[in-house]
Amino acid sequence: MQNNKLKRVTKTPPYIIKVFDTEIRYLKVKDVKRAYSKLIQEYCKGTVLNEDAKTLGYLLAGFINTVKQYEMEKRIATIEKRINIEY
Repeated sequence: MQNNKLKRVTKTPPYIIKVFDTEIRYLKVKDVKRAYSKLIQEYCKGTVLNEDAKTLGYLLAGFINTVKQYEMEKRIATIEKRINIEY
C-alpha cells in the first residue's frame, strides 16, 4: 500500500517573510511594488503559505490603493485651487 500522506508545511510566522530587503521606515509605492513582486515569487517557489501570501497581498494592495487615492485627492485639490473653486 502506497503512503499518500501530504507533508504539512509549518505555518510561516509573519516576521519571517522577507519581502523587504532592508528595514524601511516610511514605505514608498516603489518599495511596496517591489515587495509585491517578491511575495509573488516566494509564493510560486512555495516558501510562503497561501494564507500568509493572501494576508500580505491584501495589505500591500491596500497600501497602494490608499496612496493612489491620496494622490488623486491632492491632484484634484490642486486643480480646484487653480480654477478658484473653494468649498
